Amino acid sequence: MSERRSLQRKRELVNSYRDRFERAGKTVIFFNFQGIDAFPMSQLRAEIKSLGGEIVVGRNTLFYRSFEGTPLVDHRDIFTGPTAALFAYEDVVSVTKRLIEFLKETFEEEYKDRLKGGLLSGRYISPEDVVALSQLPSKEELIAKLLGVLKAPVTNLAFTLKAVPQKLVLTLKAIEEQKSQGG
Repeated sequence: MSERRSLQRKRELVNSYRDRFERAGKTVIFFNFQGIDAFPMSQLRAEIKSLGGEIVVGRNTLFYRSFEGTPLVDHRDIFTGPTAALFAYEDVVSVTKRLIEFLKETFEEEYKDRLKGGLLSGRYISPEDVVALSQLPSKEELIAKLLGVLKAPVTNLAFTLKAVPQKLVLTLKAIEEQKSQGG
């Protein structure tokens, strides 16, 4: 009975990892969490959760089974040693940025060695790709830039429309002064 329950629990975990992967738009990043104390790890988890992501620590065999049928089967080395999975449900860039910042703070120059790779929209990404992803502007930054670009023509139009009546009034006033002086 205990063995059956254990198998059932493993199946549930595999399915939960698959569900998280689907919810995250087929995006997951794996990293080695060895050497991270419990308190900083729980703080990181809370920060990632506030950014719309989730960190899950799991067994490599279960992670591997969860990602059968994806390009990760060709990258078995990801599933060796202590492994944590980062799922980004909202903005993958901001979640990845936070992970990289945390790893830099914790491991300094060796932070890149902690990255194992992952999947971005179902495609394999290397540890170097994960670092590059963290250097992109976040969703909020891109929206702010877009709003700035969209706002500029509207602002210019408003100034132009405001200037037309002002120029008309100034022209009429000049004509009036000219007539009063000359006439």
